[in-house]
Amino acid sequence: MQRVSAARQLALWIGRKGRGRARLTWGNATLALYVDGLQILAVEGDDDEGLASAFGLVQGREWFREAQAAVTAGQVSQGEAAAVVKRALAARLKEFFLAPEASVAFDNELPVEGAQFTISYPHLIIEMMLGASGEELAEVFLPDPELVLFRLPDFARRVGALGLTDEALAVFAKINDVRSAREIVEPSPHNRKLVLRLLATAVGAGLVDASPRLADVVLPPAQPLPEPKPRPHRRWLAWVAVLLVIAGAAAVLAVLRPWEQGPIAQHQGEWSIAVDGGCQPAEVERLYRRQDANRGSFRVVPFGSGSERCYRLVWGRYGDRAAAEREMAALPEGVLTRGFVPHVVRVDEGSP
Repeated sequence: MQRVSAARQLALWIGRKGRGRARLTWGNATLALYVDGLQILAVEGDDDEGLASAFGLVQGREWFREAQAAVTAGQVSQGEAAAVVKRALAARLKEFFLAPEASVAFDNELPVEGAQFTISYPHLIIEMMLGASGEELAEVFLPDPELVLFRLPDFARRVGALGLTDEALAVFAKINDVRSAREIVEPSPHNRKLVLRLLATAVGAGLVDASPRLADVVLPPAQPLPEPKPRPHRRWLAWVAVLLVIAGAAAVLAVLRPWEQGPIAQHQGEWSIAVDGGCQPAEVERLYRRQDANRGSFRVVPFGSGSERCYRLVWGRYGDRAAAEREMAALPEGVLTRGFVPHVVRVDEGSP
């Protein structure tokens, strides 16, 4: 079995709502991250002189408190202090991620009192992965495109909070606990390297896990069933009763027609909620079928251009973004496609 790197172990622990201390070790360096709810609350260890020039940090002391002390003393602003700590942490994490002998250990220890600012681990990883050094980190988190991607807890909510582009959301929507990275990349209209980097970013940020596909289980041949026992006479009465029940249920369904969703009462506007999307012909056909089934609430609208052109199915019309976001939290059952990350979009009034 392929060894899971220390970098992926850290991402998986944080993605599964790990709470406590992660002790990172590589070469002669060590670093301790205190994490709770995807947020880094404190950092201890060698800063490789990244903070000393800004804060006069004493080696081995907690970074965030030193930064806060510098803010209190008027050396730097709160924003400058956070930026310095973030840059230093990104540099040390990159060394840890790329070190082949790196290791990580976890325990439930948390700092007694946190500093006045924290760092979001998913946001930090996304900045690192989509920045200049992201390409060399991609293989760390996604070493094999045959790995299957599995969503971690609160996947949709976490992705929605990251403020990603439409292209990134379209790629992440393909992650469904069944497809491998290769099966997502090959039919995608987007650049292959970009899609692979986005999928590796999802792994590194603790949004998904990447695991080998389970081998198919071969079942033994089924044993022949025993001969059925003779049925009692007058069984036609039971069949008549069953048919009557079915006929009654069909009559009720014909009147109520619960599968049809009526149009929702709301103000007209240029904001809508994207509830499905696709780029491939079969996916676009599905979108139009859903629109035809409920034109009062659904619309298919294009986005992108040229070979990058895709389509999304949107729900409702709202006067402003805030109203759409409120409705997004309470979408009717059956509106949102399984596996799709809902998000608010602005749609031209001329859209069909």
